[in-house]
Amino acid sequence: MVRTLKIISLLIGTLSLSSCAQVVAPTGGERDTTAPEVLEINPRNETLNFNSKEIEIEFDEYVVLKDLKTQLLVSPPLKYSLQGRTKGKKLIFEIKDTLKANTTYVLNFGNAIVDLNEGNPIPNFQYVFSTGSIIDSLTLSGTVADAFDLKLEEGALLLLYPSNSEDSAVSKQLPTYVSRTDEGGKFEFTNLHKGTYKLFALIDKNDNYKYDRPDEKIAFLNSPITLGSIKSNPKLYTFSIPETNQFIEKEEVSGGKLMVTFKLPVKKLTATLIDTSIKEFFKFIDYTSEKTVLLWHQNIAETRLSVAIQHGNFLDTIKFKSKELTDESDFKLGKELSGTQNYFEPISLLFNHPIRSIDKDLISIIDVNAQKINFSLTIDQNVLTKATLTLPKKPEGELAIQFLLGSFKDIYGISTDSINTVIKFNTSEDFGNLFVKTKGKIGANTILQLTNAKGEVEREYFGNDSIAIFKNLSAASYGLKLIQDNNKNKKWDTGDYYKKRQPEKIIVYNEGIAIRQNWDKEIIWVIE
Repeated sequence: MVRTLKIISLLIGTLSLSSCAQVVAPTGGERDTTAPEVLEINPRNETLNFNSKEIEIEFDEYVVLKDLKTQLLVSPPLKYSLQGRTKGKKLIFEIKDTLKANTTYVLNFGNAIVDLNEGNPIPNFQYVFSTGSIIDSLTLSGTVADAFDLKLEEGALLLLYPSNSEDSAVSKQLPTYVSRTDEGGKFEFTNLHKGTYKLFALIDKNDNYKYDRPDEKIAFLNSPITLGSIKSNPKLYTFSIPETNQFIEKEEVSGGKLMVTFKLPVKKLTATLIDTSIKEFFKFIDYTSEKTVLLWHQNIAETRLSVAIQHGNFLDTIKFKSKELTDESDFKLGKELSGTQNYFEPISLLFNHPIRSIDKDLISIIDVNAQKINFSLTIDQNVLTKATLTLPKKPEGELAIQFLLGSFKDIYGISTDSINTVIKFNTSEDFGNLFVKTKGKIGANTILQLTNAKGEVEREYFGNDSIAIFKNLSAASYGLKLIQDNNKNKKWDTGDYYKKRQPEKIIVYNEGIAIRQNWDKEIIWVIE
């Protein structure tokens, strides 16, 4: 009986302790952020007289390969890609190439080797070996940037070829050594053999270490580099050769017009109907942008047609079905005329159809004193959808403009409806002016570009004067870019490797320029 009571008391105590305890899920501890460690490499790193067909690397934990194709860089490059497989905590790489004699190889894995669980990489893990009796030790470093906008190139390949290589070697042969730029546009070759080399940078589109596509960017030095003679820190500037093959990207048909978009800019073309008796079908060709053309034609019922398009040596045929203007087709301003207009510019009226005629007697402009204002109004003969309204003097205050019914007629005889609007002009006090004085050896022919915050060109100044004036600038932040216009064609020209021509040099002002309203700003730009 006493024993039974002891057992009951023990059970009660155990249950009490269980009811008071909290159930807590086991924790995993802190996240592992440690990269895998190499325990052993066979053959060992910096092995001489290397003749193995495999490289075996053992780690302290399980690892996997991530983006090996893009991360791994082998210098000199191999004909067959290095293949890797896992075996326990080991990585095994098979070499299928016949290696060059007396050559130092560098295998830079980048961040391709990561641990299995957390994906922590071994940063820039590198393995070096030599098929000869020494490890080459020379280095070469520098930077790569785009020749036009000077932005540093990340991921550009650097290629070294012997100085006696033919010019076509960069397009046909694998380089002797390769490297790659980091996110800051910097590159470094290591373990190079002494000698004189041609140096290239390449934005490689097909991962074959060759400059063999027109859309690839290249950079080259004018003279070979001799390693070990002087310390060199070359800067290379990449460029691409413009597309020269013209073609039509798309065509679109709507009432009264055929829109054609080209691959390359178009200045003047001819359009001729084929296999039809229709005379003077096309009424007007509107070059709406440098690559898009509107072919305005007769308003005819839906008809299947073919037109021959010729632009210089380019000739192509477009088959299309014309669309008739509907009864609801309006002739109207494509962009509303209202608000504040720039005092230093005429007023542009942009319509949705080409203009055939203007009746000034149906148009009136009234100032705040109820006085009529004289004006001139002309059709732009290059862009018939545009009319220019000019006032002899910009009055203060608002102007009431009235276009009565029929003020404008288009090429189809459609008239505009009545338009009533109110505008006013800003003044010189709403803008700022910039005076740029350049000093230094900048060449006889230059182009000075004023760019906005996005890097887009707002204004250009052509000339050899040391002072450039940019007037009537909106309050904003701007930049400056100087182009050395070697061939005097008033535009930046790219390079051509096979003609041994570098792109025209560009220099960028390294500070932002803040323009304020009603303020003149002067900059003295000393160009080194």
